[in-house]
Amino acid sequence: FEADRGPDMRYRTSPIGALTTHLKGGFYHDGRFPNLNAVVNHYNKCMNLGLSDSEKGDLIQYLITLKF
Repeated sequence: FEADRGPDMRYRTSPIGALTTHLKGGFYHDGRFPNLNAVVNHYNKCMNLGLSDSEKGDLIQYLITLKF
């Protein structure tokens, strides 16, 4: 993983509309999550969202459809 940094030395992350370009992995600012399922599982756990497997699947499908 190579981080792109902006002129102010902050991480430059892809806009959510470019989400499908990451479907082969490299999610999060440092690429630590290999796929959307891992991202959703991370936030489900750390934010105590309590999402069911079905809800997580629905969220992932929704995220994939976003285009800007």
